[in-house]
Amino acid sequence: MDFKRLFIAATVLVVSALSACGSKDHTDVSEIGNGNTLTNVTVNASVRTTGQYPESFVLTFANTIEEEHVSPEDFHLVGKAEYWGSDDTRRFEADFESAKIEGNTLTLVPADFPEKYFYVKDFEVSCSEDPAFCFSNSDVSVVNTPVADDFETITADGNVSFEYHLFDPGKKEPIPIVIVFHGYGDSNNLLTYRTAVEWAEPENQAKRPCLVLAPVIDDKTYFSAKGRDDVFRELHDIVDKLISDGKVDPQRIYVMGNSFGGMSTIEYAEKYPGEVAGAMALCPALSYSTGAMLNLKEMVDVPVWFAHALNDNTIPVSNSEKAVAALKKLGAREVHFTEYTDDEMNAAGADPSPDATYSYHHVELAVMEDDAYMEWMFAQSR
Repeated sequence: MDFKRLFIAATVLVVSALSACGSKDHTDVSEIGNGNTLTNVTVNASVRTTGQYPESFVLTFANTIEEEHVSPEDFHLVGKAEYWGSDDTRRFEADFESAKIEGNTLTLVPADFPEKYFYVKDFEVSCSEDPAFCFSNSDVSVVNTPVADDFETITADGNVSFEYHLFDPGKKEPIPIVIVFHGYGDSNNLLTYRTAVEWAEPENQAKRPCLVLAPVIDDKTYFSAKGRDDVFRELHDIVDKLISDGKVDPQRIYVMGNSFGGMSTIEYAEKYPGEVAGAMALCPALSYSTGAMLNLKEMVDVPVWFAHALNDNTIPVSNSEKAVAALKKLGAREVHFTEYTDDEMNAAGADPSPDATYSYHHVELAVMEDDAYMEWMFAQSR
């Protein structure tokens, strides 16, 4: 295979796609007839089960757009996105399913955008019918992500410094709090998946009002048992302060997480068993914690629900199976365990490839779309 020829062909394809936008300098505004200028581009996103997704790109011009008609087929996007845990990038493309002009705005809705939006490093959108409708990521002035945007980002400066996101619905009476630990390397924890934002969704808040606390833990701290312990102590102090402020019901403190977050869920419940009312450990990476299995006896009174994909090829299901068996042998108060088959993981949107964006390791795809877990959690009280 002539890889050099393939590389040249791919380069030509990218360049030809981008050239449809002409050679305009994006430090200058684009113009449409009579000096009508592009003033800004807003990206309206959401956090789907597959992560942050751009629902629409809204282009705003200084004056009314005089074009009579545009078609989604006229537009095409090419760009580069990061990989998880790497500085490398990959090329991707996207088409559009609708294009609509209203007054001075043009709204484009992408069709099957293939990347988490926060992974996107740069992109160009070309328009075959009118180069003035071309734009790039450098034109984007605002990215709106409802629910995720409702979290306040705060810096904790105790034994260890880290940021955490806090969602507070502003209730007058004390309400439950859910502490959500992210997976290793998933520091964009509000945008990577729905483990945190699902609790803050208006639909959930109407049924289960709660505060949501999502710490952001860097890799070096997360990989250290002492580092995690320092984070746990600081989180405990934060929750204590919220209790003293009359915001949190001390009888209904919940903790959950996936992968390294599932491991941290177990460790936190072992450290503060008299305060945790319920725990959800999703594909917990217990093989990375020498103390977690040894200290299970500390959390025998904490109701816990494990969930794991049967063929998780990152953290073997045996991690959960051994913990569940040990807890039951110790006489644990309440232990649940759900194993997901390949068919169930496929139906949830997972991919069998171990290096896929969402491999079978991501059991949260299934868990966070099943209301039974939330109902169970909120039924628990100290």
